[in-house]
Amino acid sequence: MLKVDKSFYQTDNDYNRDIYGEYEQEIKDYIDKYKIEDYSQIIMQDKRTNIVSVFSEMRSNIIKWYPFDKNKNVLEIGANYGEITYELSKRCKEVTAIEFSEKKVECISKRLEETENVQVILCSQLKNTNLQKKYDYITLIGISEYANKIGFNDLEDMLKWAKEYLTENGKILLALDNKFGVKYLAGSTRNKDEEKFANYREHIHKDYQLYGKGELEKILKNIEGINYKFYYPVPNYNLTHLIYTDNYLPQKSRYNIYYREDEEILFEELSFLKEAIKNDKFDFFTNSYLIEISKNDLSNICFVNYSNMRKKEYKIITQIATDKVTKQAYREEGQNHIIQIQKNISRLKELGFSVCEKYEEDKILSPYILKPTMDEYLRKLLIDDKKQEFLDELDKWFYYIKNKIPKANSENTIFEKYKIQIDDKNKLTFLQDGFIDLIFQNVFYDGSEYILFDQEWYEESLPLEFIMYRSIKQLFFLHRELEKKIKKEEIYSKYNLESYIEVFEKLEEAWQEQLVDEEILKFYSEKWSRIISVEDIKFKNNQELGKVYLEKDNLQKEKNEIQKELNELKNGSRFYRWTRIFKKG
Repeated sequence: MLKVDKSFYQTDNDYNRDIYGEYEQEIKDYIDKYKIEDYSQIIMQDKRTNIVSVFSEMRSNIIKWYPFDKNKNVLEIGANYGEITYELSKRCKEVTAIEFSEKKVECISKRLEETENVQVILCSQLKNTNLQKKYDYITLIGISEYANKIGFNDLEDMLKWAKEYLTENGKILLALDNKFGVKYLAGSTRNKDEEKFANYREHIHKDYQLYGKGELEKILKNIEGINYKFYYPVPNYNLTHLIYTDNYLPQKSRYNIYYREDEEILFEELSFLKEAIKNDKFDFFTNSYLIEISKNDLSNICFVNYSNMRKKEYKIITQIATDKVTKQAYREEGQNHIIQIQKNISRLKELGFSVCEKYEEDKILSPYILKPTMDEYLRKLLIDDKKQEFLDELDKWFYYIKNKIPKANSENTIFEKYKIQIDDKNKLTFLQDGFIDLIFQNVFYDGSEYILFDQEWYEESLPLEFIMYRSIKQLFFLHRELEKKIKKEEIYSKYNLESYIEVFEKLEEAWQEQLVDEEILKFYSEKWSRIISVEDIKFKNNQELGKVYLEKDNLQKEKNEIQKELNELKNGSRFYRWTRIFKKG
């Protein structure tokens, strides 16, 4: 049972009711009914965005990567329904969680009833709360937007207060939405009742305050004795997929987008960000910020990638730091997959491949390598109009793999495993060790040595032609501009792949099905299908307008018919003729 301190509580402070107000009873009912390990069952039946954000394990992705010291303590300000509290309790020695609603504290107590290292403080105004000690970590996730509702003048006042409760080597983790986030520009709102573009319209009352990056930097520079670092979680800090930094910015806009069910979005978010990236403005338009604030050193992690769409047994976290790359299991069930990667690395080395990774302390580690990947190298050849050199490099890679990996016979192949019907199977080159991810972006190459990484998957009796097909397809997907230089069909023809494209696509689909978490896929698919473009809105409005015009035309026709009948009546009426004569007199 959690300890709850109510000594600073007078009355409920529903600081973020604008987001969770209409869901609070349902959230409480779910927490009363389900244990943490069963929360996936909630998402199976209820995929509303604000429900998923409370119960999905992805909610803690914003801090799951962070290198917390297990022997340190943490102060969590704005625990909400305990979405991140549980993760913090596993990562730190002690957690003090502050919340402002008695109902939410009841939910946290139930949700974490078996957790022993968490204390909850229920208070009404944070600034009036007298804490008795300092903390190694302070998290402000989704609370800073409401600084003036919990006792502060503004965000700067709140951060200065928090700094006073930091230990000498302590860190503040601040996560908040960006005022100029592309989702808000596209028409997203905080709730279904808020008007679009509320952040940019002064006359609209708001219970929260958002900031752009420039405003945040000014605030941070006004706080003496701190260092800070911006991280860019996408699509946002609620259900994070990737985290970028200024040392590792995206080259393309690729992440899983989602909106609430009731929203109408005016344009495609990823297309907008693609253009922003071209103009070096990703950091200005990204949806959310995570800011690390410290009196001393900051993390050296540059990039984080979560394999959100995978089943739990295949999920990993990839971290790129200034000196190394680390892959580790997302949860305990994924440790077997890490071991499989270790086996793949060992086998590849036995076959004579150069692999930059190694297995150590339940993780996959590699140095940070400053070389282009093979897809980047191939792209440059084509962009520089060196088509023949490009084709020669493809041949070199094809025969390099063919000569390294022992051949297998065409019986009991991957096609039989996935029940894929195939003709002319004997014409394919089956490899005994099928490293399905021997694709160009998983190879460092600058024209000399091939250095492999990210070889997660292994299949027996896999055709070399399928590896080439996947490599070529991915190359043209990542670098669409290459179609102007050479058609991928020309390359397919070079390796006699044309007649196998359909069966390879079926194999790819069957293989992917074993990896993908269907419930998460359904969640994102439903959100994608509900996004309404400007064209959709115009079409919808035109349909409605068309109905109005049709009704108007019908009324006009009825009016003309009535007028015609009236004229006939007037002209044929003897009474009307005499009346007309009298009127003239």
